Amino acid sequence: MTIQETARIADPSVGPITPITQADLAWWLNETHELDWVFAVTYAESAPHEYICDRTAGMTPEDFVRACRVIRTFGVPKKYFKWTRIYLEDDAGWHYWDMEGADPTTCNLINRARSSHVYGAQNAPNTAAAQLTPYDGLATFWDAGLRATELERDAFRTLAADLGDFTRRRVLDVGCGTGLTLDLGITDAVRYTGVDRSQAMLNELVRKYPLVARVEPTTLADAIARRALGGTRFALVTALGGSASYLTEGEWGALSRLGEEAFLLSVYAEGEEPGTGDLTQAQLADARARLNTFANQHSGRVERVGRFDVIAVRPEPAFNLLR
Repeated sequence: MTIQETARIADPSVGPITPITQADLAWWLNETHELDWVFAVTYAESAPHEYICDRTAGMTPEDFVRACRVIRTFGVPKKYFKWTRIYLEDDAGWHYWDMEGADPTTCNLINRARSSHVYGAQNAPNTAAAQLTPYDGLATFWDAGLRATELERDAFRTLAADLGDFTRRRVLDVGCGTGLTLDLGITDAVRYTGVDRSQAMLNELVRKYPLVARVEPTTLADAIARRALGGTRFALVTALGGSASYLTEGEWGALSRLGEEAFLLSVYAEGEEPGTGDLTQAQLADARARLNTFANQHSGRVERVGRFDVIAVRPEPAFNLLR
């Protein structure tokens, strides 16, 4: 399944998607040195910075959108007092940010300031990942056209509600992406831990939920090996949108030790695959087998939800005593 086909599943109004790549990053880092940056006079005392806008020569509307996506893809969260935005830092000592909300296509202004200029406590979540992933270039498009369909979202929300009320409970979201578990209101951001290898996807999550308790820009296995999760046991463990398809056999085994009460896990169903094309048919089949094994071990049942096979299980108390 191509990226465009996945986009049409989620939102037919979204046209073809061209992922953001390192070539786009190189374009922007070169372009910045050719533009006429204007000093923001009204912020001279409080927050000195420069900007370009829709009147800037050499920048088309498409260029602004492209630059906005580059910043959000390759940058990291930083704070401006209580506000959290994504900032991209270059080798010349500047960092860049946009002023848009959810929709990068409306971008017509980009700011820059010296990287040494920071304001307020710099306690934004860390999203910096060690490696690029196939999802990075898609992150700024995800919620507009690549997210779970409304049918899938409604089903995930219903299955979670059937397991219990976790809005004030600690939840671990494995392969969290842009934060579907939070989008569905399954828990509060301040009680949420998200694990994902994609820096850009986590950037989108933090942009939406700046008060998120914790994100880990890595695999579940690495987070466990580094003891990043401590000894925490989570009331609910989720892996929505097929993200459990990426778990190794060891990570599947670790889920039972991390979860205290309930699990809501999904893999790609037979005949389905991620639009990124980064999983083989053998890996997808293994994931379905592991999901079935997990369901059998905990008296669960696999259900088909849109593109995914899903289990929602609440093991008997004896299971937790035998962990």
